Amino acid sequence: MRSSKLEDLVHRHKEIARQEKEKTGRPVFGTLCSYVPVEILHAFDILPVRLWGDGKNHERADALLPTYICPPARNIMAMGLAGHYDFLDGVIHSYTCDATCGLFNIWCRNLKPAFSFLLSPPYMNTDEAVAYCIAEFKALIAALEDYTGKQYSAERLQKSIDLYDSAREHIGAIYQANRNGATVRYLDLHQMNLALQVLPIERVVPFYDAYLSNLRMSPGKGAKHRIMISGSVVSDPDILARIEALGGDIVADDTCLGYRLVQQRVPPHEDPLSALARYYLDRPPCSSRADFPARKDYIRETISAFDVNAVIFMHQKFCEPHLADHPFLKNVLAEKGIPQVQLELEGEGLSGQIQTRLEGFFEMLEAG
Repeated sequence: MRSSKLEDLVHRHKEIARQEKEKTGRPVFGTLCSYVPVEILHAFDILPVRLWGDGKNHERADALLPTYICPPARNIMAMGLAGHYDFLDGVIHSYTCDATCGLFNIWCRNLKPAFSFLLSPPYMNTDEAVAYCIAEFKALIAALEDYTGKQYSAERLQKSIDLYDSAREHIGAIYQANRNGATVRYLDLHQMNLALQVLPIERVVPFYDAYLSNLRMSPGKGAKHRIMISGSVVSDPDILARIEALGGDIVADDTCLGYRLVQQRVPPHEDPLSALARYYLDRPPCSSRADFPARKDYIRETISAFDVNAVIFMHQKFCEPHLADHPFLKNVLAEKGIPQVQLELEGEGLSGQIQTRLEGFFEMLEAG
């Protein structure tokens, strides 16, 4: 299956969700964050669809959200008000940044979904935290049982976990192949990561398998600049394409949609719910859910594992968790002698200012 085929499916994901709902009667729930346990939704035969702010016009949301909220949150709200997500039966969020938690509440108050739920998983991975997370998951399950009329089944949950784990394993293997010199465009990986969030999981696993089986090694690939991108939501593929066109080989990422989500599997356990709780609490940390020492260690490990020699920070305007991280991470990179540049995104896509900053950065890299 060609990468262009998957890109088309991702582009049509809202249409596909509507068709799935009309054809099968399957409920569709919107999610606002990758920490929502989609495996539980899938076990209740609910289609999870990540709400994705791919719109450019967020003025419609200005009456409900202040202008100092990040552009992705404003875009999502604007798209909801415009009816782009009118097929949703519910919306669910897992507490991360304040902006998306506020967005969740404003969405529920104004668009009135039939089902809504806000999870509050803990921020650490101790036995006590796992017990608390399991209690949160059980509260979600009870609400889903009331809504769907179905009973929770550990067997069904395990099957859903296995399916998502298969997808994560395949994408993780593609990252590793890219690291080792395979011919992988990061734009393809971006679409694979997004597909995992917005499309029915059953439709995308075969693509990952086909893509992985057709990879070829590229002996001269190591001559490019090995780039890691870091930030929150990167929704404009034109910026990624420009980085590649300037000679950057994006081998790693540290974003809300990427390698952090696929490098681990749910650990084997006799109770799949307990295993799932441990998986979500043990995932590599994002800026919204981690102290800085954990973030610093993760960045250092990723840079070393992927032999990264330059970092491009892609920060959404007003994204406080990632902007707060940036000065400290700059110091980490300076200690290792790794150059970096910061791009501030405001929904304008590949603007002239961003192009100029990228071009200047790669000129600096070429100059050594």
